[in-house]
Amino acid sequence: MDKLFPQTYYFPIMASERVQRRIERLLDQAEEAMDRLDWESVRDIVKVVLGLDPENSDALVFLASVDRVLEDETAAPPAQATTRMLTPPPDQPASFANGRYLVKQFLGEGGKKRVYLAHDTTLDREVAFALIKSEGLDDTSRTRITREAQAMGRLGSHPHIVMVFDLGQEGDLPYMVTELMGGGDVESLIEKATDHRLPLDQAIGIAQETCQGLEFAHSRGIVHRDLKPGNVWLTEDGIAKIGDFGLAVALDRSRLTTEGMMVGTVSYMPPEQAMGGEVTPRSDLYSLGAMLYEMVTGRPPFQGDDSVAIIGQHINTPPVASTWHNSECPRALDALILRLLAKDPSER
Repeated sequence: MDKLFPQTYYFPIMASERVQRRIERLLDQAEEAMDRLDWESVRDIVKVVLGLDPENSDALVFLASVDRVLEDETAAPPAQATTRMLTPPPDQPASFANGRYLVKQFLGEGGKKRVYLAHDTTLDREVAFALIKSEGLDDTSRTRITREAQAMGRLGSHPHIVMVFDLGQEGDLPYMVTELMGGGDVESLIEKATDHRLPLDQAIGIAQETCQGLEFAHSRGIVHRDLKPGNVWLTEDGIAKIGDFGLAVALDRSRLTTEGMMVGTVSYMPPEQAMGGEVTPRSDLYSLGAMLYEMVTGRPPFQGDDSVAIIGQHINTPPVASTWHNSECPRALDALILRLLAKDPSER
């Protein structure tokens, strides 16, 4: 058992993978509500999260932000309160990078970053400016942030990959500047859908566009290694783009993880990655299959009480056919999904 499931992980083993997935989705909803400046909804969602995990650091950060804003609203006339919410917190400058990025709106704050709508005065365009929090950020995390921007920067421009425009340092805090993605992520889309299933044409369209982005990345020697619904973003027009290359690795470089160490998200993790083996472009295809499975059926291909149980199924258990959970799924699509989820990378 110890050989099958190494003890060193980048992610914590949770008591319940199902509960953890719910917490992650609730935090995503809280962040969306914060983007809308709907502070009452943020507070209600955060209370649910804290009921599931009283020590959740992201939820505690959200709650502190909400309490501060609502206190300000109570102390100020409505017009003044609205103005205060639409501008950055008072301890933040009105611009970054020596005035290049003018802050237009404070979009929200999570456990890892503060995000602003900013205007790039050099290139005259609106951007998403993410200021990465340095509290508790170790050298490994800093390296991963830098590697994400470098990997995405090397990819250049592609219609199905989120563009990183800039990476830098503001005081002691690293920052990343990306294009604005107004449609949210696919995970939120699944969460809001009836029975958590997307219409088949929409699911197929997202998968096709994601596949085009992957093909482009792979042709340039980049494997994503953490493809999942939360890392695929949508424009306001519904165009899918892959983001978060924080776990990406260049194919021609030695692996950055030690032998037996797993990196990634268990619900979408290919067997070879779960066992600490070699990661190739076919590993991303497995993750794409797991994502497509969830878009079509409303659930990931494998579920369990904890991460180890799910990992074991990725390695040893064939997935149930998509048609079992969704009778409207065409057999050809079901066959494609099962092929993508093949245990042997050479069969994908």
